[in-house]
Amino acid sequence: MLVLVITTVFVAFVLISLMVFLSIQKQRSDARVIKKRLSEFAREDTAEQSDIPFLIRDDHFSRIPFFNLILERLNVTKKLAQLIRQADVNVKVGELILLIGVFGGLGMLIPLRMGKPLLALGAGILAAVIPVWYLMAKRNNRLKSFIREFPDAIDMMTSALRAGHAFTRSMQLVAEEAPDPVGIEFRRTFEEYNLGLQLRDVLLHMTERVDSIDLKLFVTAILLQKETGGNLTEILEKIGYTIRERFKLIGQLRTYTAQGRMSAWILGTLPIAFVLIISSMSPGYLTPLFESSSGHWLLGIAITLQLVGFIAIRKIVAIKFQ
Repeated sequence: MLVLVITTVFVAFVLISLMVFLSIQKQRSDARVIKKRLSEFAREDTAEQSDIPFLIRDDHFSRIPFFNLILERLNVTKKLAQLIRQADVNVKVGELILLIGVFGGLGMLIPLRMGKPLLALGAGILAAVIPVWYLMAKRNNRLKSFIREFPDAIDMMTSALRAGHAFTRSMQLVAEEAPDPVGIEFRRTFEEYNLGLQLRDVLLHMTERVDSIDLKLFVTAILLQKETGGNLTEILEKIGYTIRERFKLIGQLRTYTAQGRMSAWILGTLPIAFVLIISSMSPGYLTPLFESSSGHWLLGIAITLQLVGFIAIRKIVAIKFQ
């Protein structure tokens, strides 16, 4: 009975995914036609197309109206939408949810063919989390790149302010000259400001897209300076100095904890290396461990304890600076 239910759910996910894929392809085809027509008008303009900002922002969770109405009422979709924005991936929340369902269904296929429904359920859950893991990894890498380049962007703004430019002009300079992802985020912020939003709102929007303590410190200092006054150039200089000093402290802490992190990797990979060595030297020595039920239990306990020990060591030596 459980196998029938899981199979039915998987088939439903496949059919829904196919319908959504065909709908998206149709919408993209219509979008290409519209873009082609607009490009014909744009040729008559002397301005470069790269200088024209992207003014239309699509905040819908799905391109299908029915799914969009459902997803707007769920709280989890807002968190997924924020994760997508922070990862800077061109995908809708509805597409992500369907992708999670497809991965989950594919993960259940092999255990179902083996006649193990409980294992199929666990494998499906693990496979369904893969797209979310990918977005989280992409978000973390993007955040690290932003943090690494952000002090140089502050120095660029400080130089522009010292030369007599306004704060918005210095923000535009960073948008044009800074490398990505700093340049992209400041470009979006500057375009929102040009469209008529308040400076406070556009800066807060940037902190929602980039979850960085350094950026929040920067935005807080700017907003306080706008309300209370003060020398903005000196404020930005001190923020840049504080961020760089924090980088130095983090580097020293990582140096001091390098031995502990290396110990975690060695202790985590050592049992696997011993299994491979013993299996190559004596192929039948570990056969009862993999074929008997008691051996399976021992393997499960050993793997669980290894993971717990690895995670515990990583937690002890981890440096939480965000």
